[in-house]
Amino acid sequence: MHLLWFRRDLRLTDNEIVTLATANGAAVKPFFIIDPWFYTWTDVGTARVRFLFESLENLNSNLQKLGSQLYLFEGNSIDIVQGLTKQLIEHGYNPKLFFNRDVQVEYGINRDKSIVDFYEQLNLDYHIGLNNFLQSAEQRDQWFHEYYTYQRQPQYPIPQTINTPQLTLNLPQLTFEELKQKYHSFWAVDQVYFPGGETQAKSKLDSFLKKRYYGYHWKLSRPMLSQLGATSHLSPHLTFGTISTRTVYQITKARAEELKTQPKAEFSLKAFRDRLRWHDSFTQRLYFYPEIAYKNRYPEFDEWYTPLELPPQKQELFYAWQEGMTGFPLVDASMRQLKAMGWMNFRMRAMCATFLTINCGISWHHGARHYMNYLVDGDLAIDNWQWQMQAGVTNPLSDTFRIYNPNKNIPEKDPDLKFIYYWVSELKAYSLPEIIQGKYIGNSSYPQTILDWAKTRKVNGKIISDLRKKVRERLTLDGGTEYESAVAAKETVNKYWQHKDREYKEFKKLEAELE
Repeated sequence: MHLLWFRRDLRLTDNEIVTLATANGAAVKPFFIIDPWFYTWTDVGTARVRFLFESLENLNSNLQKLGSQLYLFEGNSIDIVQGLTKQLIEHGYNPKLFFNRDVQVEYGINRDKSIVDFYEQLNLDYHIGLNNFLQSAEQRDQWFHEYYTYQRQPQYPIPQTINTPQLTLNLPQLTFEELKQKYHSFWAVDQVYFPGGETQAKSKLDSFLKKRYYGYHWKLSRPMLSQLGATSHLSPHLTFGTISTRTVYQITKARAEELKTQPKAEFSLKAFRDRLRWHDSFTQRLYFYPEIAYKNRYPEFDEWYTPLELPPQKQELFYAWQEGMTGFPLVDASMRQLKAMGWMNFRMRAMCATFLTINCGISWHHGARHYMNYLVDGDLAIDNWQWQMQAGVTNPLSDTFRIYNPNKNIPEKDPDLKFIYYWVSELKAYSLPEIIQGKYIGNSSYPQTILDWAKTRKVNGKIISDLRKKVRERLTLDGGTEYESAVAAKETVNKYWQHKDREYKEFKKLEAELE
């Protein structure tokens, strides 16, 4: 009896453990565990839990088409797997467990180690697959080559049928109807912006590659265009594995080949594939360095950036930021979008992060947790590292770090004010110049600014600059592995921006020639 344990790989297409577990008509029991750790964890919000449950429903539907079904167990994952294994042995089976490696959180990594130890003690077989690309930490210099080798490999095929015998097991189980009844609070939302499931993931990818991709390379930074579908909207699907990055990469690559006579279209799809690589590189980093999810990358920042409870004055700033009431229209529109949709485009996430950490002087730990409480695509690998990056913690060998000006970004990223008008209705009566000049202050229900942006940028920016200088001096003096890692990180960042600058210049040249 093959036990097929789904986690963050809720699909049948290009899923290693599905293909291997079902080979040669083997008896298979597909299951998922509703582990209280997930939906009671402080960093998990309603939108993400609902997306998970919808994805489970869709997976069950797709399994039923192959003559199988998804069994839902409820309880501590280690207890459930051990109990399931023991009961199968009592029924006369010799169980073999199939699951994909967890690369997200320490809880999952430690849980899997306990399961492996249990199976080895019983001398039972198991198979740990890969849900996405993961390379040995010792081979980072070959990362690009091995990454693209993986992405170009043939995908794992979907089985024609799945043999799932009916078994009576004495374990806490739920039907999907019981799931909806017991966890009804996660379904009670006004509007679902990102429905879950493999079927939805394929539909999103198809619609993106049909026409939504055009202009992706510049539209992805425009919040309203992103909201309306200029980006793929696949991020929650990649987070829960309802589609693999390899599937997305190969289908996108094939579409780009069809459009090779249209340079602008091909350029947009290349930019999209670059984002896939960016996504997977963060997953790799978190797996080998799980402490970056909660610890400052460099200890020099420990006194300034701390997860400790905020004092009253900073708590007021934090609350205004959370509720979209800072008096900075683009920040507030973005934060209100986050609470309503469970999503923001990357540029707005970065801008709101620098505003909180640099201007408000509030630790990235608090902002990262708020994001994870709402983001439907919440991914610790990307979220918490990017928070450290926007807070100025990472890449200390660089003399400078970026601080976004929220008002300067309005004419650049929302020149027609559609995004601000959509989320900050109090400002609909004001034009772009009037908003930039603050004409609404004292004349509308919209709040005044909670801080002096230029002043806080100067004061807190200097604090971060000084801390970065301390890190730089220590690394330079100490040398060793940490210094080498910092140098490598700086070189990677420099190469990335050189590459992007070169791509942008090439595109502008191409655009001029075409016009």
